[in-house]
Amino acid sequence: MSLLTDVPDELRFRGIEPPQDARGFGISLDRAEPKGGGRIAGRVERRNQRRNRHPLFVDVRCDACWMDVAPELVGRKGILSWSAYGEIRNKFVPIWLDEKVFTARLDVGPLEDANWRRFAFDLPDGLPRAVEGTFVAFRWRIEARRARRVGTELASVPLLLVEPQNLPVVRVETSPIGTWRLLEWRSDADTGGAGGRCSVAYEARLPTDLPLPGETREAELARRIAA
Repeated sequence: MSLLTDVPDELRFRGIEPPQDARGFGISLDRAEPKGGGRIAGRVERRNQRRNRHPLFVDVRCDACWMDVAPELVGRKGILSWSAYGEIRNKFVPIWLDEKVFTARLDVGPLEDANWRRFAFDLPDGLPRAVEGTFVAFRWRIEARRARRVGTELASVPLLLVEPQNLPVVRVETSPIGTWRLLEWRSDADTGGAGGRCSVAYEARLPTDLPLPGETREAELARRIAA
């Protein structure tokens, strides 16, 4: 599992909040399994010499997110062509909507007599694994916050899984807007899942839709767009 806590170039402009450090503290992770039955553990660490008696609260959350797509693509249930897929990704900056699937909070105490405070969450079974699809995503995030005289001080990091895509499949993405079937690839660990009004599932491809022998995802994409 390849976990990222920053937004890589290929996922920019998808509405993912970048990481944020607070002025006085930041988040360090020891373990992060953003999925049902997983565990997320780490520390909130002081980043300056100032002591602060306000308690720190750490939140973990999972959101179901979906793209607000062009009207001509709403509800399209056939397998989406590679040319339309390219237009979606390359020709406009999409608007993403979201709803909360899961959240939990811990009071870890103040950074007054300690340089760091530990946190750990054991996640319930049944929650979706972090995934970034074309129309649907399940996004996990860790946030630490504390009150100040005016407003709140906040540090946060996304929990993104970026893994080799080596298995050709049909990815079925469902959102409140519609359902789409995409000729795609998945990693060995991708299992799909559901949360809120969104779901991601994987099906076997038909023999006529399989990639050429030895073809990678990138090579198949280039071939189909050029065809």
